[in-house]
Order: sequence, then C-alpha cells, then structure tokens
Amino acid sequence: MRLSLLGILRAGYVLGAALVMTTLLPRLGVPAPFVPDLVLIGVVASAVLRGPLHGALVGIAAGWVLELVPPVGAPLGLVAVTLMLAGAVAGAFRRTSAGSLTRPVAALGAASVVVLAGRAASAVAAEGAVDPVAAGTTLAATLVVGVVVVPAMLAVDRALVRRRLG
Repeated sequence: MRLSLLGILRAGYVLGAALVMTTLLPRLGVPAPFVPDLVLIGVVASAVLRGPLHGALVGIAAGWVLELVPPVGAPLGLVAVTLMLAGAVAGAFRRTSAGSLTRPVAALGAASVVVLAGRAASAVAAEGAVDPVAAGTTLAATLVVGVVVVPAMLAVDRALVRRRLG
C-alpha cells in the first residue's frame, strides 16, 4: 500500500466533512434535518470510481471517523457498518468508462437510502420512533448537495489519476 496525494485528499475530505457536519453547521444554526451527509458524499465519490470493495473500505474508515467526532448518538460501530454497506452499494454502480452524471447520482441515492435505513433502525432501537419528515429532509439535502459535489469530486479524482498522483 502506497501513500498518494489522492489518498491524503480523501482522508482530509472525510475528516473535514465530519467536522463541518457535526460542529460548524449546527453552530451556524442549520437545523439538524437540513444538514447533508457530507461524509457519505465522499464515500460515494470514491466508491463509484473504485468499486464495491474499495467503497466498503472507505465507508468503514469514514464511519469510524464519524464515530470519533462528538456528539456520538448511535451505538458504537453502527455508523461504520452503515457507511460500509452504503459504500459497497455505491461501488456496485462502478463503470470503467467515463460514464454519465446519472450513474453517480443514482449511486448516491441508493447509498443514502442505506444510511437512512441504518439511522431509522438506530432511532427505533434507541427511542422507539422515527421522524419521517426529518429523515426525508436529510435525504433531500444530501441529494441536492451531492448532485453538485460528487461530479466535482469525480473530476478531481480522474485528473489526479491521469497525472499519476492517485
């Protein structure tokens, strides 16, 4: 395993996204249902280019990062397993040729549903109920932000790989 600029950028993105989601956006007054899952967007961007195994590995690592950043609300390990499954699902949308923009967005949608199901299971286990409006709002916010961010991340990823930096 070798260290690459792309790997460092991915790790920096995941850490930065986790911090922005959990500390900065709530402090700016963004209501919790409107906070997009920025870490999931990074996992999907990586998984779409590399496949299900890579997506699962990036997802579990990103989940561990999210579990270490306070506040921790889910049982330990649940976020990591959920993001691992979401990365594997998004990686199933991998295509070796330069695909259209609909494939990454579809991968993001499928991965978002996996994460939503994991959060719903956690909420039912912890509180006994799920707020469907808040869950749907978070899903919509993630998809809206992802439609803009995922293609940009894919372009940067491909450019770095072309220059042999990834």
